[in-house]
Amino acid sequence: MPKRILWLFLAFVLALSLSACDLSSILPWTQSPDGEDGLIGDGTSYHDFIAVMQEIKERGDETAALGLPVNSEYYYSFAGASVSALRYAAEYILWLKGEGDTLASFTADSRYSGWETIAGINCASPYPAYFEGLLLEIQGKYEEAAEPYAWASIMPLFPKEGLDFYYLKNMSVESLYELRDTLRSLEDAVYAAYTPVLTGAERDRNLFDAEYLIAKSREEAKNADYESALRYARLALKADPFDAAVWQNAAMCAMYALDLEQMGGYVDEGLAIFPQDETLLMFRQSMLDAVTKMEAGQ
Repeated sequence: MPKRILWLFLAFVLALSLSACDLSSILPWTQSPDGEDGLIGDGTSYHDFIAVMQEIKERGDETAALGLPVNSEYYYSFAGASVSALRYAAEYILWLKGEGDTLASFTADSRYSGWETIAGINCASPYPAYFEGLLLEIQGKYEEAAEPYAWASIMPLFPKEGLDFYYLKNMSVESLYELRDTLRSLEDAVYAAYTPVLTGAERDRNLFDAEYLIAKSREEAKNADYESALRYARLALKADPFDAAVWQNAAMCAMYALDLEQMGGYVDEGLAIFPQDETLLMFRQSMLDAVTKMEAGQ
């Protein structure tokens, strides 16, 4: 029991700090000259991008060490999707410059390829959609580029200052290979700690929106498809674990799915961030009451 209390205390202290500084607080991109070969004018520094993604990965390490699996998945998956998106963009540009045979064969040695696959790692990251639009723009497909650009721009974690990686087009082949290798190394670090679960389902660009995901999970619950309801609830947690409503919804869906162990995990981790949340406290008390009755043989 003392170890349990200590765990909850440590989780509470860390989660309070996390709730006050989610990813939006460390993604205020500035526009500054990168100084790399071929860069003309200002752009979004990929050096800053890499540094921030490394910091996000380290937050995943910290939360994982404290036994906060949902929070750690949030950080790992966001860093993974974002880094993989830039790496795939660099490879795509190399291929456009004549490197390799087909795009598929040229990127075969990388962990994840294709915008839909990379977006599926974390649908809340705006970078897969942004770089998808960028590559279409680079190829002169301006009308097609408008849609992914628009989707990226409305995501909560899209930088207010905007993004400008167009200079990647003008980088030398040598510099692009160096960037690709640096990003692959960071991917290795992220995916050594976290393995994404990719469903292969058709892409839904609305999956960045926690409110949409909660609504979808409730719709599935009404249809008595509790596994699907729980799947959407998990996606909502990965999109925004800093909203008490997503924890309440996840706990409820886990209960409907009769996954009481998962329900208990959501209640505990949710209360670590929102210790006064009445709904989560009610869930905890209900579970404690049920355990008490079972132990009493009732």
